[in-house]
Formats: sequence, C-alpha cells, structure tokens
Amino acid sequence: MPGPAAIEQQPAIYSILWACMSSWYFGYHLAELNFPVASLTCLTPVHAPRSRLPICLEIDAFRYSTVTALYTAGGLVGSLASAWVVYKEGIKGGIVWTGYLNLVGVFLMGWSWNWGMLGLGRFVAGLSAGLAFCLIPPFLSLVARSSPQLSARSGQIGVIHQLAIVIGVFMAQVAGWLITGSKGDTPGNWRFVVAISGVASLGQIWAATKVFIPPEATIKAAVAGSATPAPAREDTSLLLQHTTETETSASEPLLAGTAPTPFSPITSAQTSTVTPQLPLRELLSNTSLRGTTMLCATVISFQALSGVNAVMFYSTPVLKTLLPNSAGMIGIGIATVNALMTLPAVFLVDVIGKKNLLLFSVISMSITSAALAHGLNSHSPNLSAFAIIGFIASFAVGLGPIPFLLIPDLVPAQAIPALSSLAFALNWTLNIMIALLFLPLRNLLSSPTDPSDPMATARTNEGNVFYVFMATSAILALVVWRGLPNAPGSGMGPGGAVAGLGIGRV
Repeated sequence: MPGPAAIEQQPAIYSILWACMSSWYFGYHLAELNFPVASLTCLTPVHAPRSRLPICLEIDAFRYSTVTALYTAGGLVGSLASAWVVYKEGIKGGIVWTGYLNLVGVFLMGWSWNWGMLGLGRFVAGLSAGLAFCLIPPFLSLVARSSPQLSARSGQIGVIHQLAIVIGVFMAQVAGWLITGSKGDTPGNWRFVVAISGVASLGQIWAATKVFIPPEATIKAAVAGSATPAPAREDTSLLLQHTTETETSASEPLLAGTAPTPFSPITSAQTSTVTPQLPLRELLSNTSLRGTTMLCATVISFQALSGVNAVMFYSTPVLKTLLPNSAGMIGIGIATVNALMTLPAVFLVDVIGKKNLLLFSVISMSITSAALAHGLNSHSPNLSAFAIIGFIASFAVGLGPIPFLLIPDLVPAQAIPALSSLAFALNWTLNIMIALLFLPLRNLLSSPTDPSDPMATARTNEGNVFYVFMATSAILALVVWRGLPNAPGSGMGPGGAVAGLGIGRV
C-alpha cells in the first residue's frame, strides 16, 4: 500500500504533466512547419477538387518568414497580457486559456485557405505560448512547495518546463518526417502535422476539471516544515500594503480555493479570488525588489541574446556538408541533442545548484561560439559541426531551463505575474530583433567572396557574427557570477520568496 508521500506526489505528477502540455505546445509550434515546408508551399496554385482545402499554399520566402514571425509576435502579446490573465483567472485559469488559444490557433492553421489565415493561426498559437512562458514556471514552483518531499526536488520539477519544450520540438520534427515523408513533400499532409497539437489541446482542456492543485494549507505546512529563518530586508512597506489584508494567507499561490485533502480538484468555484498583485510600476519602485527584478529580466533577456536561434539557423547548412545524403534528418538530430542534453539538468539542478549549472552553461556557450566563428571563417566543417553540437548541448543543460526557475525562487508571489510579464516580453522582443538583425549583422561583419555576385551568397569571415554572441555569453557569465546569489538564505517565505523578502537559494 503506498505511503503518504506516494499519495501526495502522485496527484502532483498529474498536475505537472497537465500544466507542461502548454510548454509542449510552444516547442511543437516552433518546429511544426520546418520539416514539411515542401508539403506546405507550392510554386504554382495546386488545389484539390471543389469543397476541399488547397493541398498547398502559395507561400514564398517572404511570406514564410512573415508566418514564422507572427508566432513570435503572438508570444510577445501573450507575455504582456499574462499579468492581466492571472489577475482575472489565476495561474490555473491562465493555463486553461493556453489550451483554448492553442486549439483556436490550430483550427485556423489546419483549415487555412491562404497564407494570411495560416499566419493568423500562428499568431493565436503564439498567444498561447506567451502565456505559457509566464505561467508554467510559477505554477511548477507552487506545486513543488506543496510538500516537504516535493520541495526537496523543486529544481527538477522546474526543469520539466524546458524538457517539455524540447520534447515538443523533437516530436514536431519526427511527426513531419513520418507524415510528410523523408523529404517532407507529401502534398497536403502538413495539415495533419499541425492537427496533432490540437488533439493535445482537447486532452488538456478535458483534464482541467480532473487535475489536482496544491491547496493553501498544504503549501504553508511544507514551507513551515522546510524553511529556516532568513534576514529581513529593508523597504518592505510597499509589499506589505498589498499583503496586510491577507496576512493569514500570504503564501496563497495565485490559485484560488483550498481543500482539506493534500490536493484539490480544479473547479470554477475555486477561482473566485486571486492573491493581490504588485503592479509593474510599484515592482520597479520597490527598492527591496528592484535589484532582483533587474537581475531576472537581464538573465531571461540574455537567453535570447545568446545566439541560440542563430546557431540553429546555421546548423543545417553546416551539417549538410558532412551528411549530404541525410539533410532531412539534420533537424531531427539537432532536436535529439537538445532533448537529451536537457535531461542532465533535471538530475543536476538540485545537486550542484542553479547558479553553478548556469555558469557552466554560459561559459561553455561562449567557448563554443568562438569555436563556431573560427570554424566558419576557416571553412572547417568538422570544427563547425562540433561547435554547433557543443553549443546546443551547453544551452540545453543550463541557459535553456534555468532562467525559468529564477522568478518563482527570487521574488514573492505577489510580484511573479508582473515580473514574468516584463522579463518574457523582453525575451520575445529580443528574439524578434535577432531574427530581423542577424543576417544584416552577419553581412556587416563579413564580405562577399565575389563582389560582382548580386546575391552575395558566398561570404568570407561570415563567422565573425558569432564572436558577438561569444561576448554576450561572457557578459552573462559575469552577471550570473556577480549578481546571482549562491545561498543567501534557504528559508523560503510565502509564495516562493525568502522570509523577509530575502532571496531563495539558487
């Protein structure tokens, strides 16, 4: 017969898997159109018989880039709206919203008649991803603190968010390969690749009323049982203005309702009240929280500035020279490396600490960025391929998952929605800027091999742009080393903040 800990952890596992479906959507949509691009696009209009959808859509390079960018734009809007969604629905209600938004986005994409409708569907799916970015990490943190047993594994639980993302990327690549063929060109089958995410949304929406969430009393008991006192900070009056009326329930995790059992089912009746939140203006003006706010926003912003998307851009052309007959499998191989190298973070984060794992990751990324720059400049495909794989592995083990864990660990619950909205809105904005400026920056730092070539496809010193990313990773390493605390106090206070507004152990 299972003991109390097993009974307590089993519902938590269901809650974690249910919430991380929203993380999985994000990863899946990132890659769902990559492999079946030949099935999606067509040079001339090709239509099935009347009353049926077009087999493919008339999408050129510009339209394809626009459709891709609309997903990022939706993510930015979703992140900006996350604090409002939490205020209206709570974290749990916001996660349910991600399922509905994803379902609408998939419907628009799957039934699209033209590239505009496809782009609209990508934008709506991006809204779901933006909300998930801001809501899933604090939800997992709250679940982790619902019992002493789970609290000891809070880092592992938090990393599952990133693991779900990379699994989504991997599954999208594999689905494209299986459904649209080894070359991704089976006519019309790209719609079935898109539809898979919609089926997952239906499952998440159906399970919303059956999933369990940690009640207030359970979190209080877990915190009281595992916390040690931490020194108080100055200038806490602003936060206290928002918590005085709810002093007896200061650790309420933005999830309404309580229950006498270890975990309670999610119902609409439980969402009638929400913990008061700190507005962004007051968060930035609070001297006891301003430094932590800037630190979290900086680390999450530098995740976009690390150049991981640029490395992904170069992975296919570089590795294609080594595997000319297996070009279609390169994306699957990269996704596999990303997923496999996220697993060590699950086991190491609670052993060596978030700061040490993050430092190892960004320093390794700086080194491999320099190696990639040298490999591209010296036209060495072997060195370039090694650098790409090393860079992706380094990102997956630290900078990929760790930033999502910082906000719930370092600030009180009342500040999580506003800080998440700010930090991830910056992340989405910088991702858009990298997408727009990467090629112009590469061209600025290199020169065409043949000046008479109007397209300038062949360039010398094209790897110089990765020295820029080497520098950004080095700067981030300095920020983490100097700014991120190791263990200023292990006592976790209400809602994830250290007692007295201290900082949690990272």
